[in-house]
Amino acid sequence: MALTFDAGADRGNAARIIDLLNAEGIHATFGVTGQWAAANADLIRRMTAEGHQIVNHTWDHRSFTGVSTRTGSLPAAQRVQELDRTDALIAALTGNTTKPWFRPPFGDRDPTVDAVVGADGYANELLWTVDSGGWQRLSTTDITARCLGGAVSGAIYLMHVGAESHDADALPAVVDGLRRMGYSFMTAEGLIAAV
Repeated sequence: MALTFDAGADRGNAARIIDLLNAEGIHATFGVTGQWAAANADLIRRMTAEGHQIVNHTWDHRSFTGVSTRTGSLPAAQRVQELDRTDALIAALTGNTTKPWFRPPFGDRDPTVDAVVGADGYANELLWTVDSGGWQRLSTTDITARCLGGAVSGAIYLMHVGAESHDADALPAVVDGLRRMGYSFMTAEGLIAAV
């Protein structure tokens, strides 16, 4: 299965999460906004150096469709700009492009999003099968129960690095519980390649 962590709000628990993953020998996937990358260049470089995958999560986490935010849909040119600006920054920091991996903010996507991001080189839209609920400020106990309860082979977990989320607190118990159930971990890219 793949553990994925979105980084867009604040530095929060990102360094602690990376420390925990590395102590456990786990390579994870981080959905990163351009604004977050600009403010946390040291962590972006560290993620890459330590074998984690970075996925383009747009420049500022605006919904491309407007569904979750009840705003208008972003025009195609603005969608491309959000992706290209983020990719250029991450490539400058790491030497690697984020293509072909994109995580739509809020998971908001539709055929027009698919067409625009696909034409821009993002063939893989990373969604998830288990949402930890950390972004909803669930307790560590609830996050752990939710993650273990949703365990299936090939699952993609959505967690967050932000300070308001308890995902970092729950991570040790989640990793331990999933390993006891016989699961192992890889990046989203590794998981898809293994299928």
